[in-house]
Amino acid sequence: MKLVFSGTATTSRIVPISTPTYTTIKIPTTTATRIATQNSEITSTRAVKTTVSSGDNTKTTYPTTQFPTTTSASSGNLDRQCGRNPRNLWLDVVVVVDNSHGMTNDGLKEVAATITSVFGSTKIGTNYADPRTTRVGVVSYNRDATVNADLNQFQSYNDFVNGIYHDLNLSTSEQSFLSTGLQAAEHMLQTQSYNTIRNHYKKVVIVYASAYERTAALDPVPVANRLTEDGVSIITVAYDQGGDEGLLYQLSEIATHGMAFNNTGSGSIDLVANTQNTLLQVNCFCPYGWEQYRTSFSDRFSFHYGQCLIVDSIPAIWLVSKLACNYRMNNSYLATEQSQSKHNFILEYVRNSKLIMYEYNIGLSWSTSQNSWVWEQPAGMSPVPMKDGDYTNWQSGYPAASFSRSGVQNVQSGSETYWQNIGTKTGGANCVCEVYSCDTDNYCDGND
Repeated sequence: MKLVFSGTATTSRIVPISTPTYTTIKIPTTTATRIATQNSEITSTRAVKTTVSSGDNTKTTYPTTQFPTTTSASSGNLDRQCGRNPRNLWLDVVVVVDNSHGMTNDGLKEVAATITSVFGSTKIGTNYADPRTTRVGVVSYNRDATVNADLNQFQSYNDFVNGIYHDLNLSTSEQSFLSTGLQAAEHMLQTQSYNTIRNHYKKVVIVYASAYERTAALDPVPVANRLTEDGVSIITVAYDQGGDEGLLYQLSEIATHGMAFNNTGSGSIDLVANTQNTLLQVNCFCPYGWEQYRTSFSDRFSFHYGQCLIVDSIPAIWLVSKLACNYRMNNSYLATEQSQSKHNFILEYVRNSKLIMYEYNIGLSWSTSQNSWVWEQPAGMSPVPMKDGDYTNWQSGYPAASFSRSGVQNVQSGSETYWQNIGTKTGGANCVCEVYSCDTDNYCDGND
């Protein structure tokens, strides 16, 4: 049976989903606010609201969300990109749709068209040999929230399309409490995604809203904070049906940074592509303990590349560093620095790893057979030779002309580091390892 989440009840109970009978689950009238912790995995992303008082009048304003441009690097950048194939998305997604009277029938039709277009080439369900599949649950909300489809209902794209168009019906309710919709999505993920065989799949909530209402008991921000703490990405789409210019900024309160969109102007034209690109970025992540290479080390939500890094703080000769990286996990290798931005990112990462000296082996070495400096690659792939005109970062006087110095390490000079070629079986330094990210081109099981 479908589930209806009520915004006025005070207790809760779990009811299994089976036949199409409606049952109410009671939602508490108060929700404790949990602030997202700022650590290496999750950073709180809520927009900060400013309240200005003048006599008896109080006005709340919302800052403009800064949306990063999620474009790939220039054609000359050799750093691996995240997978770009929407067919191979492997996510658990809950779509939360405002079906209050303010959304209008035309608005709901547009939402249905958008949702089904976003997943137009994606493998929906779990009936595939390939584990790179996406499950989609659907919640509609107004005064209350209804679970129209759980994560296991749609087992093909056709099921999904038919369900979306069948279930998204306009309500007569004028109220629109997003909190109830988010709580229904949270409940679905907790009971059907976490602690299952898909626990390691990234989780996403996509909100389509035409209004933003809240009370002290039904505030969507605390629910969004809980979802964020649990690693859920929240995409919001503002469907401005009544000229509410503040809707986008209000929704940015609960959206993950850079994931708040709208259906007006150019936003409407690019909405499907922007949503797909965002899902591809969410589906590009690193194994636990690894740092994802991105355009800005200080901004976790900047554009992600398909490479992950980790510092090995055990000093070793270059050859042992290479082997240690190879054995750290499947297809890992000594890190590459084929661009200035990659070098700078690794240096910032090393600085933040608390190493006293910035001296670390990297995956560059001299190949006698190719008569060239070559970059390490994953197992089964040939090393990449350095060509004329490629990025280099040699310290003055290097590379030293010596066949016995065929390895390379970064060595500190002031606050920067530069390459020096060294012997592969002498000395000892830390190193930085690299592995491909988990993404649509590279599935990672729960053990990675």
